Amino acid sequence: MGEFAVPAPTHAPPPPLIYDKPSWAGVATHDYKFEILKGGVQVDQIDGPKKDLVVIGRLPICEIPMEHPSVSRYHAIIQFNQEGDAFIYDLESAHGTRLNKIRIPARTHLPIKTGDQLKFGESTRVCIFETEKPSSEQDIAREEAIAERFRARRQLPVETSEDDNNGVSWGFGEDAEEDDDDDEQEGDGEGEGTASGDAALLTVDAEKLAFEDAKRRREELEIMYGDDDDDDAFYDRTERKKKKTAKAETYDELVERLKITEENLAAVRRKIHEREEQDKQVKTGEEEEDLDEFMKNLEKAPEKKQPLFVLKREETQLTKDVDRLIKLVKLTKPTVLH
Repeated sequence: MGEFAVPAPTHAPPPPLIYDKPSWAGVATHDYKFEILKGGVQVDQIDGPKKDLVVIGRLPICEIPMEHPSVSRYHAIIQFNQEGDAFIYDLESAHGTRLNKIRIPARTHLPIKTGDQLKFGESTRVCIFETEKPSSEQDIAREEAIAERFRARRQLPVETSEDDNNGVSWGFGEDAEEDDDDDEQEGDGEGEGTASGDAALLTVDAEKLAFEDAKRRREELEIMYGDDDDDDAFYDRTERKKKKTAKAETYDELVERLKITEENLAAVRRKIHEREEQDKQVKTGEEEEDLDEFMKNLEKAPEKKQPLFVLKREETQLTKDVDRLIKLVKLTKPTVLH
């Protein structure tokens, strides 16, 4: 019997990962995660491991495995530096990696921040990067400078549709739809379909906030790769206009604006706390829910909620605004003479 025994199948070893760590590589120092969106609705959350690099790909040995057939076996890497900053690195994948809807060059480390959108291959699922690492003063100044450039651009008069045709909006009209996932018909077998039902969970404010953030990061990439022709002249022109129309705020006005901003920040933090508590209750309830109750819940209309990552990004921005206004209030406070 032994001579006719069928040998046990042998599994081929995985291919080698062709990647050289940079000299500045370091282990992730803060918690981070990816929120996975499909049709504008969060469907999953992946907590990242505390390692110096994380491999994303179709192989099951990858730290973050992706099942879509257009994703390469070794598709991309999340690399950290010694300060805990994260970078995306495409491993010359067949269908590429997109950062905020722009395909990034292969074999290049590009920084990613909280709220950045990543797409791998032709999958319609969007991965939102989030990290607990606080922004440095340099990062804040850099982000505010880029945001200021967008604000300056949007101050240009747009009276008719002819302005859009002439490029005044620079391709970033507020109603523009970029890379409409519903029209891609990728056939990934995941039942993407139309997002009309699930998209109701994503409010207009959330979509606008996410779109503005994607535009901000898209601008960074365009600046890095030379897609911003005549930008300096444009910026100088809008900057001069802004200086002419700017009105200095008084101390009292700044105090009032600080008060309103602090109230808004407190309201957002309450929403975040409520959402986190609700998520905990939902997870507990799902474990105890019987079939009849489950079917009843399916028949209920979906409740409109802002995604948690949108609320947290809003909290971050309001915190920055409060810090900035506090400094301005101190600088403009009248001197009391005795």
